[in-house]
Amino acid sequence: MPPGLAAADTPAAGTDPAAANALLPPPEWVEVWLEAGREGRVFTYSNPDGLPLAPGDLVRVRLQGRPHGGLVVAALNHCPANVADKALQPVLAALEHAAVHPDWQRLITEVARQCHTSAFRTLRSVLPPGWLGARPARGSATGRQQLLIQRTEQPRPDTPPLPRRQRQLLDHLDARGGQRLLRDLIEADGFGRGVVRNLETRGLLRRQAISRSTPPPDGGTAGTPLDPRPPEPGLTPAQAAAVSALLAAPAGQETLLWGVTGAGKTEVYLRVAAHHLDHGRCVLMLTPEIGLVPQLLDRARQRFGPTILEYHSGLTERERIACWRACRAAARGDGPRVVVGTRSAIFLPLAPLGLIVLDEEHDASWKQESPMPCYHAREVARLRCRLEGSQLLLGSATPSLESWLRVQPAMGSMALLTLPERIGERPLPAVRVVDMRQELAEGHRRLLSRPLLDRLTVLRERGEQAVVLVPRRGYRSFLSCRSCGTVVQCPHCDVALTVHRRRGGEEWLRCHWCDHRQALASRCPQCGSSAFKPFGAGTQRVMERLEEDLEGLRVLRFDADTTRGRDGHRRVLDAFRDGQADVLVGTQMLAKGMDLPSVTLAAVLAADGLLHRPDLRAGEQCLQLLFQLAGRAGRGERPGEVLVQTYSPDHPVIRHLVDGRYGRFLTEEAALRRNAGLVPFSRACLLRLAGPSASATATSATALAERLRSGGAAAGWFLIGPAPAPVARVAGRSRWQILLHGPAESPLPLPPEEELRRLLHREVSLAIDPDPLQL
Repeated sequence: MPPGLAAADTPAAGTDPAAANALLPPPEWVEVWLEAGREGRVFTYSNPDGLPLAPGDLVRVRLQGRPHGGLVVAALNHCPANVADKALQPVLAALEHAAVHPDWQRLITEVARQCHTSAFRTLRSVLPPGWLGARPARGSATGRQQLLIQRTEQPRPDTPPLPRRQRQLLDHLDARGGQRLLRDLIEADGFGRGVVRNLETRGLLRRQAISRSTPPPDGGTAGTPLDPRPPEPGLTPAQAAAVSALLAAPAGQETLLWGVTGAGKTEVYLRVAAHHLDHGRCVLMLTPEIGLVPQLLDRARQRFGPTILEYHSGLTERERIACWRACRAAARGDGPRVVVGTRSAIFLPLAPLGLIVLDEEHDASWKQESPMPCYHAREVARLRCRLEGSQLLLGSATPSLESWLRVQPAMGSMALLTLPERIGERPLPAVRVVDMRQELAEGHRRLLSRPLLDRLTVLRERGEQAVVLVPRRGYRSFLSCRSCGTVVQCPHCDVALTVHRRRGGEEWLRCHWCDHRQALASRCPQCGSSAFKPFGAGTQRVMERLEEDLEGLRVLRFDADTTRGRDGHRRVLDAFRDGQADVLVGTQMLAKGMDLPSVTLAAVLAADGLLHRPDLRAGEQCLQLLFQLAGRAGRGERPGEVLVQTYSPDHPVIRHLVDGRYGRFLTEEAALRRNAGLVPFSRACLLRLAGPSASATATSATALAERLRSGGAAAGWFLIGPAPAPVARVAGRSRWQILLHGPAESPLPLPPEEELRRLLHREVSLAIDPDPLQL
């Protein structure tokens, strides 16, 4: 960790650092790390007000006349000799005591070591945004007002049915005397401002400004005890066996829960979480995507009450800080907490931590590619469980090859539990493959095959719903000139621009890498021809074709363009669950873990775009996605069906999908990679460089490669590159990469990060990605 952060006068592990620091004499000087330069710098400040400061505290100071948030890394009772003759700036205020707990330091230190970066860079990445760096000065909160939300009246009988989230908010207020602070509704209870605003518009809520000195209303605050739990649903024999095994598992046990889609893995998570809460231990329940948070959050709040916390990048800065502080309050004895979040929540300072759940553990979103540290949340969870004696539960219907190997008797140390059947003995959906070559040979040249159109035609009259997966968002994949073949490219990136269309028919071009936008030109910039033709189809185009070909079919779109904002994912999914649409068209996020009981059909358009990616894990990731999408169908009372449109019906991935034997695929894939010496039977590390100058970036990559080549060879690693990245330019920055490949379980043959950075041009950035998922 940073110098002095683990100083001798730091409170011992297991104590409350803030309380212990108050007993120590205040230091006269402190060393504070500030965000200055690439890696930050440590500066000495005086403490004339005698603030009770200690390593790990956050303070406000001035740097070059601007207020900054900084981290105390050393408390000194003598002035360092190198600044003894200088007039030192004073510490202005203490912002957060014990922000970095001594027990938590070990985790940060080890993650920094494994990711081959500095502890400072790691700390900046995992703390809530805004705690470190330049910050505007904030005045005192004394005398400011806060908003109280109050019930006004019950909905009238003739009022249209309220959306589910609005009903939940009204029930939530009724259970708390009809009023609650707006701050607590948002930060502690997880309701969005839009939900409150809509109920105010309906006249069912009103807001009242009250003084911050006014005691909180009877509705309580974030520390309200958990409500009595509702009755738990019955368990299947397989669920009951899994719960029993998990409750009997020793501290620190790692377990893979391999259950088919719809088998009830979430109920197992909740039962084990309840056990840890009853014993005074905290629980982290994580999902790979923000879009999956609302579903898991609702299930957790139905079981444990409204004080369940959430933490992800979709929250405001203030909401994330409030969650962080609530976690630290739990560590000080305010009672156990449950947090539902995404990858970044793995670093929350919960203590004592009894259980970490990683749902959809196979998902690539668990890996951070940039900025550094490039960690994998599954590996951080494994490390944290070893350090804290917590239980780790990984869940998936399609486990990653790495996790599958860890449960094999000869290779791993992780326990395996299985849920082989769906709840209620519902059958898994049948898979039907549509050979698009045959469709073309028989004169059907449309985007939607005849079997898919026939199935969608009867959807609404049966009261059923469907999900349709499209590999790309937008309207068309790219725009090409039919005269000379030129494809319209982004001026800042080496990728084709995607065609987007508004409801009124207006079209424009957009880059999905840097978000550059431009109007459609009437002529080719190369040859002047007006024979432009769009190719491919995105979610917008598919949605339009469905509405044109099937009159009266109601369609919603679920992709990055339609789910923006705090409650974007919840808004679209709630509308679909409430029956406001018959078909949900979306990108890959559509296949990830959502429970949609009325869906009886899951369809994949253009599966070939998923099958033929030039990547080591293309087959594994494609089959996982198709199995997960298939799992959205038939989860209710009616059986489901999967329809896959492809020009490669004999591809091994398609055959395994039809057979439904994912375990056989893993066995074959492991044999192939073992014979070829590929990951995970070897190890890789990717170094990514980027800079505004193509020549400076290439020169830096070459210098870096020469520095690493001999040392890598001596350690049994070989170096590939340097070479331009697959997308060689993004947002005007040239991109190069170097791939290192070596023995499994061996350390990275890299010198310290700072030594590597000294070889680079000053405008060239470097990201070190150990064990990358995208090669």
